[in-house]
Amino acid sequence: MKKSYKILATVSILFLMSFTIYAQTEHWSGAWNTKFGKVVITKNGTSYTGTFPYGKLTEGREQDGKLIGRYTYKARTPNKNSLGTTGEYQFILSADKTKFDGYHKSETDTKWRSENWNGEKEWGTVMPVIVTNNIPTITTPSWTGTWESTAGHIFKILDTGNKRNNFTDVFAQISVKVDATTKYYDVKGIIKDDKPEVFQGNLYLDNGWNAGLIDIEYGALKFDDFTGYMWFGSGESKLIISAHRTSSAKPTVKIF
Repeated sequence: MKKSYKILATVSILFLMSFTIYAQTEHWSGAWNTKFGKVVITKNGTSYTGTFPYGKLTEGREQDGKLIGRYTYKARTPNKNSLGTTGEYQFILSADKTKFDGYHKSETDTKWRSENWNGEKEWGTVMPVIVTNNIPTITTPSWTGTWESTAGHIFKILDTGNKRNNFTDVFAQISVKVDATTKYYDVKGIIKDDKPEVFQGNLYLDNGWNAGLIDIEYGALKFDDFTGYMWFGSGESKLIISAHRTSSAKPTVKIF
């Protein structure tokens, strides 16, 4: 019986070690600044997809330290650059995992273009992993949940998932302590597809008056902590804020 427990414990440890290595070595997911605009890469299972202005990355896979795949490009004037309308790409990651050397070949090219598609990491050095049916999947963090600060501020945020063009609607209800007085606001804001770590919105009072702005951002490695600012009135009064997520449950907030 003891031997069985030892075998089970060993298998469990090996699984956790392999899973940890997987999570730590996933470096492609996130946003990259490139000459063709911001490229946002997502991993699902063993394949990669991505978006960039007027285009998409498809059929992405890792091979010998490279990310290779195909792209489509649907700009109004695609002939003004070397991408064409469809083609292949290959990205080669730098040793420090913060840049890549990129190459592409359009549907009319017979060899890789000398015009590079290089990228520099903007956010998301390591993305969180969710395991479903023993398959790890990299996922973009959500703003949904309750966040609290040491100063007593409470932020209840709901990511609706409702997309409009390149934006997602987000609503919040917050209570902020200023000069020993607690003030309450409803928030209507957005997150952008190419910058999901930033939440920007307008503050509203119960009477519907616009009372100010909020601009907050979570860290690349700390998805449960954010920092940012709130502006009140015409912007003369600014409050520096930071908070930690205490719950990921969907809060009840005003949708308007």
